[in-house]
Amino acid sequence: MCTGDINGDMKGKFVGKIGVGIEKPLTHNFSLMPSLEVALKGTKCSNEGSYYDDYYENYYTYSVDENLSPLYIQIPVLGAYRFNLSDDWNLTLKAGPYFAYGISGKYENSYYNDDFDIFSDGDAKRFDAGVDVGVDFEYHRFVFGLEYERGFVSFAASDSDASIYNQAVYVTAGYKF
Repeated sequence: MCTGDINGDMKGKFVGKIGVGIEKPLTHNFSLMPSLEVALKGTKCSNEGSYYDDYYENYYTYSVDENLSPLYIQIPVLGAYRFNLSDDWNLTLKAGPYFAYGISGKYENSYYNDDFDIFSDGDAKRFDAGVDVGVDFEYHRFVFGLEYERGFVSFAASDSDASIYNQAVYVTAGYKF
């Protein structure tokens, strides 16, 4: 989902990411976890409005559905603290910055029946940076978690008055080699 000063009703949509990372222990319970990921983010937005046509002297209403799906390569660098719950289970709290670069981003507009790539065909900003926080449950080598990302860099075009920021919630699953 995106946040910002956009007119309309923005809604979250299914997003996902896939990646690989390493865990570098710094102490018994604290570690550094850099990763390389491909992440899909985005939002849906619905707008309704009306306008007056001087020629026909009549009011007309319209409805616009917009869909935004930017795809990023990103590098989160998270600090993690592990709590040993039992011999089989660990709880890990993690947080840190992420840095991302937009590799593609589809924008669709139902009113104009139009779609284009926001990065190559539009002039959206490719760079994003923000914070990633999460919690993981580890069972032996299996990892299950929940993460939240919030971008701090608006990816709206430079000449736009809008400020649009990425945010995403991920349910994660992984395996530690």
